[in-house]
Amino acid sequence: MTLRGSARRSIPYLVAIMSGFLFAYLIVAFFIFPAHLVTSDTKVPNVVGQTFENASAQLQKLGFKPQKGELRFTAGSASGQVLGQNPLPDAVMPSGTKVVLDLSQGQRTTSVPQLVGLSRQAAELALQNAGLESGDVTQRESPSPRGQVLSSSPAGGEKTPLPSEVAFVVSGGPAQLAIPDVTGQTYASAAQLLMQVGFRVAPAVPDTLTSGAPEGTVTGQDPAGNEPAPPGVTVRLRVATAPREQ
Repeated sequence: MTLRGSARRSIPYLVAIMSGFLFAYLIVAFFIFPAHLVTSDTKVPNVVGQTFENASAQLQKLGFKPQKGELRFTAGSASGQVLGQNPLPDAVMPSGTKVVLDLSQGQRTTSVPQLVGLSRQAAELALQNAGLESGDVTQRESPSPRGQVLSSSPAGGEKTPLPSEVAFVVSGGPAQLAIPDVTGQTYASAAQLLMQVGFRVAPAVPDTLTSGAPEGTVTGQDPAGNEPAPPGVTVRLRVATAPREQ
């Protein structure tokens, strides 16, 4: 038997032995190091709407790496709520893939400017500069100048969502009262009545021209009786006076 013939006959045995070693290695490697032999691709879950903490826990449990993405103000979404994700839900990705989560910063807010004491036009401009809109504007009688802002809702300094409206109340000026008709009364009683109502009374104006009026009685007034006027208006009274002797 030649050396070459002996080598040829041993080749099948060598192949069988090598195959056995390879098969045994694969079995051992499969059970000891399965991660190197079996792919671990997994569907990315849908975590939109969850808090960042809950979404992170779910992703990490599946082998993904959560990461914060864009932060933006969103009406109707609580701060920290997931608004979007990348990769998208149901995408099949390998373990260790980063999943970027866009988060809500909640509703954007601003402070209401101080409007009390401003004119209506100035108040509307202040709201516009703050990114707010003018809401209902009501009028109320007040000693303050007509058109001046008396109050706002929400009040100045309070936080309010953007965008939103701010309602405010403006002064309609003092209330109008009917001036009492005091003709025929004495100056003293007429003056007392007018001041009780809220009007001022000027010194008496002598009236020597009205005949038949008892001396000391009111013969006329300005403004006239029953005319509307705001409180504080001065009423001038003409009082019958005997003519001076020549």
